[in-house]
Amino acid sequence: MAGLLGIGGGIIITPIQYYLLTSMGIDEKIALTVTFATGLAVIGVTMINSTRKHKANGFIVKQHLKSMIVLSFLGAILGAILAQHIDVSILRLIFGVVCILSTLVLVIIKAPEDLTNIKTNAILFNSVAFFAGLISGLIGPAGGALAIPIFIAYLNYPITHTIGTNSALSIAISLAGVLTYILLGWGVPGLPDFSLGYVNLLQFVFLTATSLLVSGYAANLASKVSENKLKILQVIVISYIGLQMIGVFDFIF
Repeated sequence: MAGLLGIGGGIIITPIQYYLLTSMGIDEKIALTVTFATGLAVIGVTMINSTRKHKANGFIVKQHLKSMIVLSFLGAILGAILAQHIDVSILRLIFGVVCILSTLVLVIIKAPEDLTNIKTNAILFNSVAFFAGLISGLIGPAGGALAIPIFIAYLNYPITHTIGTNSALSIAISLAGVLTYILLGWGVPGLPDFSLGYVNLLQFVFLTATSLLVSGYAANLASKVSENKLKILQVIVISYIGLQMIGVFDFIF
């Protein structure tokens, strides 16, 4: 999913990690924080491979990219710090709402077909990058799900270039988030075994190994699949994850 949609496979492994950790007896707040931190670590490595493929395909927009990388990095640090002071139920709700909102925007807006009308305002670009970093630091991989429709709606990126550029930003966001979560979680009691701060090394190794096997292939596949199909797939995947984290399915069943 990271290579194909640019949303990061972490948005899928987030609820899975969370429910597995809580079933092992890990405190809900710690479990969710470990999930966000480890998910960002996995995405950081996965996105390096995906970004290389997207760059080769010409899907990374270089306009204001350097300043966007810096601001997304700073935003992720701030988001990770804020996450420590927010109740776990609120974080789950924010995660789910962000997923749902992003799908609504994807359904409503029409992505440009080329770069002809892309915005040029540096403040707008940098604001979007900072917000993407902030929301990713706050709720982990879901930040990418919200960043993609914002890139399309406000910056007029085609979806393929949105995915490629967002992949590049995700490397900086992941690095900032992971370093911050390691420092914030250092010495915290109740962490699962093999944890470095809030980053669980055991989960990181296995999730990264399997992700790297397929992310590069998926990035190439993204250049061959129609944008409409990518959009439909994004809506289905992100909506389901959002509803799951909010607890809608628990209420229904």
